[in-house]
Amino acid sequence: MDFLTLQTSAGPLGFVGRIHTDRPRPALVAVSGSFPPRTYLHDLIDLFQGANVLIVNLPGMAGVPWSAATPAQLSAGLEEAIRLLLGDLPIVAFGSSTGNLLSLGLRLPNICRRVAVEPFFQTKDLWPFIANSRQRMDRNPADVFLARYFWNVFGIGPTTVEGRDYRHLLGAITVPTDVIVGQIPLLPPRATEVWPSFTSQEDRAALTANPLVTLHEGPPGTGHSVNADPGGDALVKRTLHAALHAAAALCAPETATA
Repeated sequence: MDFLTLQTSAGPLGFVGRIHTDRPRPALVAVSGSFPPRTYLHDLIDLFQGANVLIVNLPGMAGVPWSAATPAQLSAGLEEAIRLLLGDLPIVAFGSSTGNLLSLGLRLPNICRRVAVEPFFQTKDLWPFIANSRQRMDRNPADVFLARYFWNVFGIGPTTVEGRDYRHLLGAITVPTDVIVGQIPLLPPRATEVWPSFTSQEDRAALTANPLVTLHEGPPGTGHSVNADPGGDALVKRTLHAALHAAAALCAPETATA
């Protein structure tokens, strides 16, 4: 499937998907995370054939050129692209991992539902990702764009961790929001078969304090890649399907989503 790169005020963003022009239909905007497989989330395009579906790749990912923009700036750039491509259609904003830093930052009035898989709001304790980031930097010592990405977004350097705080995004949840997390706790650092959930206990408490948030925990043994588990994947897709049906109610009565 071909990728479309849109040059926003915050730099390039990559898109793939399907947009219908025959009648108003709800839209799913799914923002992928850091270093995803090239076709990650593309199955949603065929799964929700009756809806508009846009898969968004961050700068530096899946062949999209790098950008020095912050997540907040990229959210603003993504808003520009969404206004151009989808107008005022009802939107389900979906983020996966790092993608939540953009999707939860969207302020468009036509976002009527949110779904977040494995969001995190502080980076200083993401110990598996910190170790992996340093391995990537060690393997690519001349890649200044890669090093800048780790530092700007996560506060991770070759020998230090400053961390980044995104807890302000918790206050942006003003529509019904489903949050899907892995079962394995993040802390303490330890040997695990898979990466644990990146949604810390503190994050979970803050999320569940919001009456608009419904927290779903994946099957036993799931961690950050909760949707790589068959049960976790089914949970994500059921949740997206329900959110799109809710969004469809804001379109014409005959709108179908699947």
